Amino acid sequence: MDLNLNAILLLLVAFQLFFIAVFSLTNRKGKRISNLLLGTFFLILAINVTDILLQIHNVWSFFPPFLLLDDSFLLLFGPLIYLYTLSIVDQSFTLAKKWVHFVPFVVCLLGLLIFYFLEKAPIAYALETISKANLPKGAIIFVVMGYLHGGFYLWLSKRVLALHGKAMKEYHSNLVKINLDWLCFIINSFIGLWFLGVLLTVVPYTSYRAYVNGILFGFIVFLFYFINRAIFKALKSSELLSGNPFFTLSKKKYSGSTLSADKQNRFREALVLQMETEKSYLNPDLTLNDLAKILDLPPKELSQVINQSFGKHFFDFVNSYRIDEAKKLLQDTQNTMTIQEVMYSVGFSSKSSFNTIFKRKTTLTPSQFRLSSETR
Repeated sequence: MDLNLNAILLLLVAFQLFFIAVFSLTNRKGKRISNLLLGTFFLILAINVTDILLQIHNVWSFFPPFLLLDDSFLLLFGPLIYLYTLSIVDQSFTLAKKWVHFVPFVVCLLGLLIFYFLEKAPIAYALETISKANLPKGAIIFVVMGYLHGGFYLWLSKRVLALHGKAMKEYHSNLVKINLDWLCFIINSFIGLWFLGVLLTVVPYTSYRAYVNGILFGFIVFLFYFINRAIFKALKSSELLSGNPFFTLSKKKYSGSTLSADKQNRFREALVLQMETEKSYLNPDLTLNDLAKILDLPPKELSQVINQSFGKHFFDFVNSYRIDEAKKLLQDTQNTMTIQEVMYSVGFSSKSSFNTIFKRKTTLTPSQFRLSSETR
């Protein structure tokens, strides 16, 4: 086997993928089911990369069913990413009744294996046509449908993350410690790999087949970037390979609520009084449950009051008070606090979050706001 740059990168990526797969599958920290789903994802990706390496060097022919197994993996990537995402954002997640997501993979694999063992001559021909990019249109359509199947699950995963982000704002005033940037990275990176995979499948059968080697190189480089960035993030953030869930998604918001208009007004007044006199928003880690406990209210009813009376999420509600407090401090010409000191004093723990929210509320950065106040 000639080890060109593509082969070297593929060997390195395959080794890294197998390593991180074994680590995830055997990791006992965090949520076990999340670790198993992520480990399985990396394992089949490692097998897929190995298959690409074998195909490039025409070595896969020693065991043709391996190629069929790899092709059927196309129907596994999407469900695994989706279920892994669900397991992270939902504390009550189990695989019960989730096996239906793997039915297309099982049906496809059994069909291909039956076809192979019953019709050995046709499968040999099929393997040859794959290597020479000479598949019939029907087969190409089937593969593209497989990519669409995975694309649909990637869309579902993005949707779950969007719902999670919205839900977090209902319960937390500070999202710095509970963001899922690493999960967004995995999903977005796989979307990129998915797109390049579609190109590698379709382009050889078009007039642009001369660009296939370039696309393959781009796919390999992107894959190399993905796995090394994932390892780097895992070293920085224990959540990546520990499957620590953050929240149980609510199916029905305020389902069966008995909160009357009179009670809502009374709760609203108590809430405003608490925020203006006791200034609970100065606590950087304030949560909906914390505030509900202070007010002696059910968290669900407090959330309903904030949503319906103020038209805001808990996150926006609390941070609006923090920004107002920051504005008072920045407008005070006698105040010698630095902007960072102001940020911490009003309940923020992230400079980027403080600047972003402050500018959204005032159209100015904290520095610009202070300067404009001094020149008035």
